[in-house]
Amino acid sequence: MKVVVLGSSSSGNSTFVKINDVKFLIDAGLGFNDIKEKLNEIGESADELNFIIVTHAHSDHVRSIHSFNRVYNTKIYISKDTFMEYPKKDLLKNYEFFDELDKIEGIKFTKIPISHDKKGFGFIFEDKNNSLFYMADTGIIHSKYHDKLKNKTVYLIESNHDVEMEMNGTKDEITKIRNIGDEGHLSNDECAMYLNRFVGNNTKYIMLIHISDHDNTYDLAYNTSRNIIDNSIPIYVAHKDTISETIEV
Repeated sequence: MKVVVLGSSSSGNSTFVKINDVKFLIDAGLGFNDIKEKLNEIGESADELNFIIVTHAHSDHVRSIHSFNRVYNTKIYISKDTFMEYPKKDLLKNYEFFDELDKIEGIKFTKIPISHDKKGFGFIFEDKNNSLFYMADTGIIHSKYHDKLKNKTVYLIESNHDVEMEMNGTKDEITKIRNIGDEGHLSNDECAMYLNRFVGNNTKYIMLIHISDHDNTYDLAYNTSRNIIDNSIPIYVAHKDTISETIEV
C-alpha cells in the first residue's frame, strides 16, 4: 500500500493511493494540471489511474473529476447523493454508484458517513495485510462506527482548526458556528481524541489532513495529536501546496 497526499487544505484536496496494482485518487479537488504534475513528481501518471473515488460534492473535493473523466476516461466512483449534488453530473460519462458496493477493483472498502452540510463518506480500504482509514469534512464521527475504525494501519484524518483561532478569526459568525459544529469540521482536539480512541498495535502511520488556511497552523495540529499519541507512531501533516511524505506499508 502506498499513500501520498498531493495537497490538502480548505481550498483543495486530493490523495493518491496504490493498493496492490490498483491506483486511484481519493477526491480530485486540486487543479487538473496541478494533480497531473504532482503525480509525475511521485513517479505516477494520470492516465494510469484506475479510478477516482469521491467523498462529497464540495468544490475543494470535486474540482477536477470531470476533467479526468473527459480527458482520460477515468472512472468515477460516487454515491447517488453526491452525484445529485455535483454541478457537472450531466457531463460525467464513466461513473458508477458505490452505495451498494463493498469492493472496488478487488479492493475491500467500507463506507463511513460524514457529518457535514453535504452528504458524503469517509472510507476504509483494506488489502490482505493493511488498512487505510480516510476521513475529512466531518463535525463528528458517530460512535456506532468506532469499533470499525480501531487499529487500522494508516489513518488520514482531518485536523481542521484550532477552536480559539476559529472563533477569534475574521469569518462571519454563522460560518464560525458551522465550522465548529456537528456538521462542520473536526478541530485539532477532536481529531486527537478520535485518534487516541482508534489507534492500536497495528497502527503504523498517521497523516493529518484538511488543515484550515486561516484558523490553524501545521504545528498546532501536529502538537495536539503528538501530545497524546504514542511516540512510536509517526505523525505527518499534509500541506496545502506541497506533496506529503510517502507512506508505504
